[in-house]
Amino acid sequence: MTDYTVIGGHGFIGSAVTKKLSESGHSVFIPEKNDPRLFSNELGTVLFCAGAGDCKNEALKVFQSNSLLLAEVLEKSTFKKMLYISSTRLYMGQESANESADLTVLANDSRRLFNLTKLVSEELCLLSTQNTIIIRPSNVYGLALNSPLFLPAITRNAINNKHVDMYVTPEYEKDYLSVNDFVDAIYQLSEKDNLSSEIYNIASGFNTSAKDIAEVLQRETGCEICWHLNDSDEYFPLNDISLLKSEINFNPRNVLDDMSIMIEDFKQKLI
Repeated sequence: MTDYTVIGGHGFIGSAVTKKLSESGHSVFIPEKNDPRLFSNELGTVLFCAGAGDCKNEALKVFQSNSLLLAEVLEKSTFKKMLYISSTRLYMGQESANESADLTVLANDSRRLFNLTKLVSEELCLLSTQNTIIIRPSNVYGLALNSPLFLPAITRNAINNKHVDMYVTPEYEKDYLSVNDFVDAIYQLSEKDNLSSEIYNIASGFNTSAKDIAEVLQRETGCEICWHLNDSDEYFPLNDISLLKSEINFNPRNVLDDMSIMIEDFKQKLI
């Protein structure tokens, strides 16, 4: 039996998790798409890192990656434990970002399908007879050169074009989590028995504004920031990570402290 199976192990988060596991001396199985061994092998501890988020252009892929594959694994696979990677995006527009808070889907959210599939998948885990833990990470950042997500996209533009279009207000805030901090936390949770909860937020625990990020980009790259002001910024409450900190040793870094290093890493790859 393998120690760990990482579903989605070639993606940004999955590959970082796989590297951590391998460096820690564990055997790791990364199933390819439609790999029959996913349903015949003993999988050990499963880290379900597969997922998709382009609701507008790939709605079926979002459903298949986020929920359908999970349902098949819960029904057909043999494993010791599973950690399912959900998202703190579920807290968008809510009053609280605590793991026990009630959650609603916003009618005007263009990516509500993403939230719905994550909620369905979480419920499948909770109702299954398998040993499952739900992980809700915030916005994970790192050296993701081709990612369309906010932080890597504006970093690329700052370096390549010396110009960044900001389609949010300067006050727009989100919780940014280093991929290294995420990997460390999920590894500690995967190795610990008798956890006190079935759901854990993994986040930095503080929100950072677009204005603060823009100031670092300007200082480090000399880029121009062009604000396209609007009144439709998404709202995210402050993520509660007290439950996580009660289980493991977790001291996340500040994204603003990391950005200079990340920008330099991007420069070395892009220039």
